[in-house]
Amino acid sequence: MTWNRIVRRLRGFGGVVALLLAAGCATSGDRAAQTPRFREASSANVILKFAGWDYTFLVKPAHFENGFMEPVRRETLGGILDRLQVRRDLAVVVVGAMLEADELRRVASEWKAILSDCGFGRVVIVRAQMGGELNGSIVVDDSQISGIQRPGAA
Repeated sequence: MTWNRIVRRLRGFGGVVALLLAAGCATSGDRAAQTPRFREASSANVILKFAGWDYTFLVKPAHFENGFMEPVRRETLGGILDRLQVRRDLAVVVVGAMLEADELRRVASEWKAILSDCGFGRVVIVRAQMGGELNGSIVVDDSQISGIQRPGAA
């Protein structure tokens, strides 16, 4: 085989690899573009960080007792919100990135029921992200937008 033939075959092979890489990038970009992201942090009346039923923290408005941020129990959340005179438009629950799909589905369903019972018009469940930034988080469930129930969202 001559040197020119080898170079032509390698160029052809490189073109195929480049096309496959481009197609792979386009596919992942399309999927990322379809993933709903939360962009309304400033509008949230309540932000809860859920690390478990015994470790849920009310971070907006901040809930402190004796100078320390205290976990809130779902049974007492309504009373705490009443005492803090919180509007009931939008509540956001931030859940851990490691929850599996079945557990996430159950947690989202329970939080929607709890916060609906507290009078919230809209409840959004989002995945926690690095840096703790709320805007840009993946929306797992949005009670106002039908069809967005993504228990497997990572």
